[in-house]
This record gives sequence, structure tokens and C-alpha cells, in this order.
Amino acid sequence: MKTDNKISVILPVYNSEEYINESITSILNQTYENFELIIIDDGSTDKSKEICKNFSKKDNRIVFLDNNHLGLTKSLNKALKIAKGKYVARQDADDVSLSDRFDKQIKWFLKDKRRILCGTNCKILTQNNEYKNNRSLKFTNNGIRKKLEYSNCFVHSSIMFLRESAQKFGNYDENLKFAQDYDLWWKLSTQGEVGNLNEKLLILRNRKNSISVENVNNQTLNFIKSSIKFYAYNKKIVRINDHKEIAFYENNDLTKNQLKVMKYLYNDKLDEKIYFKNLNLKQSLKLIFYPTLLIRKIIKKIID
Repeated sequence: MKTDNKISVILPVYNSEEYINESITSILNQTYENFELIIIDDGSTDKSKEICKNFSKKDNRIVFLDNNHLGLTKSLNKALKIAKGKYVARQDADDVSLSDRFDKQIKWFLKDKRRILCGTNCKILTQNNEYKNNRSLKFTNNGIRKKLEYSNCFVHSSIMFLRESAQKFGNYDENLKFAQDYDLWWKLSTQGEVGNLNEKLLILRNRKNSISVENVNNQTLNFIKSSIKFYAYNKKIVRINDHKEIAFYENNDLTKNQLKVMKYLYNDKLDEKIYFKNLNLKQSLKLIFYPTLLIRKIIKKIID
């Protein structure tokens, strides 16, 4: 395998002292060794910073960045600005990569020059240290592109992508505090081939106090805003790097119906609910294009 396919691994850290040691170790123990590890501490108040600094003194592949609390999106972009690798890999501070993760992702990229974004499946570890019996993401390039119109089908902590391709979009969109990953994935999908490896090469911790759980309303709103932009881009209403406020999509005849449908489909995650009775006939008919999300709503209603 060529040794010039360097990876820049970006690991943002914020008050993760309980898990950060295992997370960093899993990266340093990768069978694919041509990488730099950029650890960016986002103003931790626990012992995370001290643990990361100690690692950086022992391994010259580690670049440690210490900054005030900027939030995830800006922290990721700060790390990307100094990244030197052809590829960028992500991992969260409480997750663990299996030792051959990078090797298998690089091999996927090298099979076709059109490939631009690669995720993997993951094992989900609960707070009780038990593995959930989760389904695998087995989406092809075409399947992923179609699904990205209404859902995120990548695990952010498992992702690897071409650095230069992300730069074309200004990396992660700093207008989005949440769902910045989904926003970048659909943009990358318009430029090249994307895929998920069937193997579970990441251990993902499912914690009740994670960012996604604590901020589910705002995260969902950011996701919907980005998905509507993707819809508008496909309809040639906006360009890929345009920045429109949500009011623009609410007032546009081609996007306002789509926006309301998405809010209905994800109303279980929103504080302000949109119910079926709030949809007009045109909006109701659009639901037939989202059978997966409708089934999800039915199942959730039965379980609840």
C-alpha cells in the first residue's frame, strides 16, 4: 500500500476524562500507521486536557490544540485548517476504533478515484456496558444519496473523507451548531462516490448525556434546515454554498411544503409539534415518498 496516503485524524475533546484514554489508544494502535492525530480540547474543565497532553509527549504523531470553548463545529474547522493528510478521519472522544478501521477505509478509497466519503458500521455500547443488537448500514452509493434527502446514514465518528473535497465547501458549515456532519455529507455526495463499510469497525458509546440527546430539538431543527437546503439545491433554487435563513424556505412555494412535511415526520424530536391534521392535501400526499419514516412513526407510537 502507498505510504503517501496520509490521514489526519481529528479528535475533539470536551470533559471526556472517563473515556479519552481508551479512545486515543485505539487510534494509536491502528494497523495503518501513516497518520497524524489532531486532538483539540474545547475548554475542558476536568482532567481531559492533562491526559491528552501526556499522550502528545509520548507520540510525535499527535498534534495537541488547546482552545477556549468554541463548540464542535468551530473546533472541527480549526483542526481542519492545520490538517496535512490527504484524508480526514473523525472520532469522538468517547468512542473506540477497531485496530484495522483505517486500513480498511483506505483500501476502499484506493479502489476508485471517484470515492470521496467512507463511513463504517458500528457496535453500540450502552451505559450498562451491553451491546445493542443494531442493524447494519448497508447502503450503496445510490442508496445513500437517495436516503440523504431525508436522513443521515453515516456515523460521524466513523467517517473518513477527502480533505480537499471538504475545503471546496468551507469544511463544516459554522452556521450550524448541530447536524454539521449531515450537512457536509450531502454536499460531498454531490461531488463523488460515497459508501459505508458493512463491517462494524467502531464502538459507539450511547450515553444519555451526549450532545445529541441533550439537544435533540435544536439538532433536529438544524438537520431539517440542511435537508431543506439539499432539497432546494436539487430543485436548483439555491447554490450549494448559499446561506439562506429558514424564513427563505418557509416562504418559497417549492420548499415550504417540504419543510412542513419534514417537521411532521420528525415531530417526536421537536418541541413545537406539527401533526397530520396540520398538513394540507399536497403535503399529506408527499408522505407517500417517505415510507421508512412513516413506518418509524408507527412503530414508535406503538412502543410509546
